[in-house]
Amino acid sequence: MKILTVPSAKEEIRRLQHFIDLVDNYEADSLEKWIIKEYAYTSSIKEVVNRGNQKGFTNNEREFDHSFVRDIIAAHPKDELHKLVRRNYLLRIK
Repeated sequence: MKILTVPSAKEEIRRLQHFIDLVDNYEADSLEKWIIKEYAYTSSIKEVVNRGNQKGFTNNEREFDHSFVRDIIAAHPKDELHKLVRRNYLLRIK
């Protein structure tokens, strides 16, 4: 466990606040961006699939599925939030 110091705690607060601001201000103007944002909130592919299906989103006229969402998250990042979400996803599956 890392020893906590005031400077390291302040840096962690800055890092977390940056992530929160990034997610809150992320414009989900496409299906891919909506998936990235939802995954940032839930950290669960299953939950993103469920929410997408509840909203009636489709993947070429088919319901969302795990592999579709996973492929978008694991794809080469197109922006900063996608980069962070992808890194977290890859850490979880190791």
